[in-house]
Amino acid sequence: PQQTEEEMQRNHPKFYGIVLLTPSLGVHQRTLPPSPVIAVLKTLSRLLPSHGILTPIEHSEEYSCPPSSTRNFSGRWPLSTANMLLDLTSNIIPSDILSNRVDALIEGLASLLVIMGDRDEVVPYDSVQRWFDSVTKLRKNTGEKKLIKLKNGRHSFMHERSSVVFVDSLFQWLNTHASKELKL
Repeated sequence: PQQTEEEMQRNHPKFYGIVLLTPSLGVHQRTLPPSPVIAVLKTLSRLLPSHGILTPIEHSEEYSCPPSSTRNFSGRWPLSTANMLLDLTSNIIPSDILSNRVDALIEGLASLLVIMGDRDEVVPYDSVQRWFDSVTKLRKNTGEKKLIKLKNGRHSFMHERSSVVFVDSLFQWLNTHASKELKL
């Protein structure tokens, strides 16, 4: 049964805004293996879900946590994780964007900040730009929406020198919106 707008407001806490960093709204085709390899890996992910065969390698030094933290993952992704992320970024999310399901989830949002590198090697910048353009046209979205394109920013921009621009932009946005919403 579908909830009325009033029921949805009662059941969900108020969000003041959302910050998206390099949102996975698509995947560069050049990062994907050939179709036959993907088919084999999908089959293997059902048979050997925890094995990391030909999957991306995660480097723990790219995490924000100290290297000694037990939260850091290092090594090849399990096949089941790689399969799930491939499905999300190649099929599910693009389909949700085309059908406006993603837009409907954030309709009425007070504010939105998206930070994206223009040289992201994983997520195509155009897919984020197209989605952002569609969100800014939503009827009920009257809050501020901002897309910051980091010049020469890659997918891992938070770990690069360009992160200074990212941190400055993020804190400026948070300060502006927190003081508005909390009436500071």
